Amino acid sequence: MVMTDERGVIVLANAEAARLFGYAKGELTGKRLADLFGKGDNGASPSHHMKNGSTGECHILQGQRKDGAKFPVECRRSSIQAGSGQLVHLIDDITERVRADQLKDEFVSTVSHELRTPLTSISGSLGLLVGGAAGKLPEPAVRLIGIAQNNSQRLVRLINDILDIEKIESGQVVFHFQRIDVRTLVEQVIEASRGYADGFGIRVRLASTATASEVLADPDRLAQVVTNLLSNAIKFSPLHGEVAIAIETHDDSVRISVRDHGPGIPPEFRPRVFEKFAQADGSDAWQKGGTGLGLSIVKQIVARLSGDVGFADAPGGGTVFHVDLPALGKQRPDGAE
Repeated sequence: MVMTDERGVIVLANAEAARLFGYAKGELTGKRLADLFGKGDNGASPSHHMKNGSTGECHILQGQRKDGAKFPVECRRSSIQAGSGQLVHLIDDITERVRADQLKDEFVSTVSHELRTPLTSISGSLGLLVGGAAGKLPEPAVRLIGIAQNNSQRLVRLINDILDIEKIESGQVVFHFQRIDVRTLVEQVIEASRGYADGFGIRVRLASTATASEVLADPDRLAQVVTNLLSNAIKFSPLHGEVAIAIETHDDSVRISVRDHGPGIPPEFRPRVFEKFAQADGSDAWQKGGTGLGLSIVKQIVARLSGDVGFADAPGGGTVFHVDLPALGKQRPDGAE
């Protein structure tokens, strides 16, 4: 626990804070809070974020001990009331948590890479059997093989989603930005998803008011965003329902919205909608083929496209997910050539 004055100078630090940063008792008093941390990736002082952040808001920063050693910390401003202009900060060493997360990610990545090839082969072989490549099979055998094929395809999609989000988060995915007509791209996604929608008995409709709008984006990744939002809406729509896609152009942005007529998103689940492996009802999502990664992938990609993604209750029931992207010429996405 560290207390600072209005200038960001430490006026009080408990023994644990001194030990954490390698200082003797009382030695932190008079130092600036910024001296305990390295600069952020954007060069901003971490003390600026902590001073101006809201109470309880967490910041993951790089701590710096007296001997220069660096380590990850989580910092948040306490609700404890101090004197005029004084702030209390709570600082936790998260070295073990970060190490555990890295090990988990490495394990999941390794397992996913090792599983993808044999699972793809199994799924393909089962598909050939269902298609009669090995001759006519008894009807019960065809039904059982079909079930096995569907489940192997679910596992392949899960593994591909895990590898996709891992590459995006680690910056390994290269985005190729080019001029894109949004309406044309959305029409192509709808056509490619028609078979999937038919399997759920869902009609997909592009709003008649959708106009030709251009953005600067990676066409494959933007198509992945629309596909994920569309498949999510299809899965959670009632049988013989409708999913509507709209395209709206504003002064400096283009909005793609996908509206379903499903049960909506429970209030307690809303803060976790875009988290990895988040599912409001895991059993139902798995029954419908969900992995809990689609919306997280959407959020990651849209951020790389300099856009925003969000959702709201739809009038009359259901949910509307929307993606806002800078209109062509209004903003150049990071990394565009």
